[in-house]
Amino acid sequence: MSSKKGKTVEIFTPAEQRAARSERIEVRDAEPYGWIAFSESGAEQSYHLFRNPETRRLVCTCADFIFRGEHEPHYECKHVSATLKYIARQYLAREYDPHRQNAPRTLKAA
Repeated sequence: MSSKKGKTVEIFTPAEQRAARSERIEVRDAEPYGWIAFSESGAEQSYHLFRNPETRRLVCTCADFIFRGEHEPHYECKHVSATLKYIARQYLAREYDPHRQNAPRTLKAA
């Protein structure tokens, strides 16, 4: 936070700004796999997101992610942030079982 002439101005990090903007992005399931995130400026532009099997991270086809995502291991564009929120909401609505969360885990044979 900073102060200018008696006014308090909050300063957000770029990651916080992207996360806030992600709230305006519509996300849908894509066929045959992944997700589609629509541009916040309009549905005419969309980006495909999918899970990279090697890194196990979400990958986005937007220029921001292509430019920064390869060089910053934990980088999330606003489309990745929106998609992670979408996936979490879907999981909670469809699959989450609080009883299974505390169940003893068994090891699978190799």
